[in-house]
Amino acid sequence: MNNGFKAAFALLGLVALSTATAQSDTGDGQRKPFLEERPYYISPAVSYIIADGDRGTDDGFGATLSFGKKVTSGLTLELVGAFAQLGTDSGTGLADNGDFQLYGLGVGAMVFPVSNLPNLYSRVNLMIGEADSAPGLVADYDTTIFDVGVGYLFPVARKLAIRAEALYRVDSHNEDQAGIQPNDNSDFYDGVFSLGAIYRFGETESDRMAVDTDGDGVPDPVDQCPNTESGVPVDDTGCPVDSDGDGVPDNEDECPETRDGLEVDAQGCPIDSDGDGIRDTEDACPNSPAGAKVLDNGCALFGDCRTPRDGEEVDDNGCALNPGFVLRGVKFEFDSERLTEKAKRILDEVSEVLAAYPDVDVDVEGHTDQLGSDAYNLSLSERRARVVKAYLIDKDIEADRMTPVGYGRSQPVADNSTEEGREENRRVELRPTRR
Repeated sequence: MNNGFKAAFALLGLVALSTATAQSDTGDGQRKPFLEERPYYISPAVSYIIADGDRGTDDGFGATLSFGKKVTSGLTLELVGAFAQLGTDSGTGLADNGDFQLYGLGVGAMVFPVSNLPNLYSRVNLMIGEADSAPGLVADYDTTIFDVGVGYLFPVARKLAIRAEALYRVDSHNEDQAGIQPNDNSDFYDGVFSLGAIYRFGETESDRMAVDTDGDGVPDPVDQCPNTESGVPVDDTGCPVDSDGDGVPDNEDECPETRDGLEVDAQGCPIDSDGDGIRDTEDACPNSPAGAKVLDNGCALFGDCRTPRDGEEVDDNGCALNPGFVLRGVKFEFDSERLTEKAKRILDEVSEVLAAYPDVDVDVEGHTDQLGSDAYNLSLSERRARVVKAYLIDKDIEADRMTPVGYGRSQPVADNSTEEGREENRRVELRPTRR
């Protein structure tokens, strides 16, 4: 079997290998056309050449340089330059004129026939050629070179791919100028196997969409916040997530679950409209007089407007008629009049408020839930009221300003059938009166 047939069989093997590789590849880079959006490109390659046995040469090496443009979704056109160098085979008995060299210059094309294998292509070249130092009596001759074969592009970067090709080359020389060969002089048939690179110019839409400067997973062209800090969760626009929609992104929001419609501050928390230190969402009196000393619910002892609880009577201004203030968080240990540590901290603040209103007396009212008998709950509520008074006396509040009163379970403010309601009913209230 001569070398031309060997090249043909090798070419068929490479076709099968390229197709199998492409079909088995599941990577996005292989499923996506490397030469999309019709760019210009340049492609250098080196070749291994299996020489026709009639040449009188050994196998050798070569190189190609192509400059092209994709002109349709399935076709490129190229300018192609090729070079090959083969050493003389001394066993043929032909004149040794030195290393044989073949030059070609012409046009080529790549055809991409399979849409789901967008980087597999067939290749044709047609070149005007010149041969130097051919073995035999005639060392130099002119020729026409025709290449046909297959190739595959293996993307390695956005603009760069590896290019592998197998070509069957026909050197259609003028046999009168090709020297005297021992066998058929009609044409020479070589196998050309090339490996090179292909670099495309310009920016495609895919290139632009691949750029993600801040690494948040949203490409720059659609990223409305292209400088998001690393690790910050973003939405589809590339901007930091704002779960509660208050205009403050979660990574800066100290109150990330603010309910709809609330005005918030720069930290994403409900504002404190009256500046009393209590946020509006927790302030039962959101319009306290400027500078007023307030309780933990945001209300001043006098001259304030408390937002009514459900079912409470209101005055003409919509303020609760009941002047009492629930001391939120003033809780006792289970079935005991012993104050919790949290309750003590709250009463420390209450003492400061009472000190700011020296002409105000208060009833300290104790309330319980419905669990237990009336008598037991009444006694428990009275004991708890006295404990609160005693604690405030220790904080320098005059004893005669405070009157402890127990109401037991007689004045619920919430549903006693639920644990949440019972929690609300176990409370201490202050009811102020002016002297």
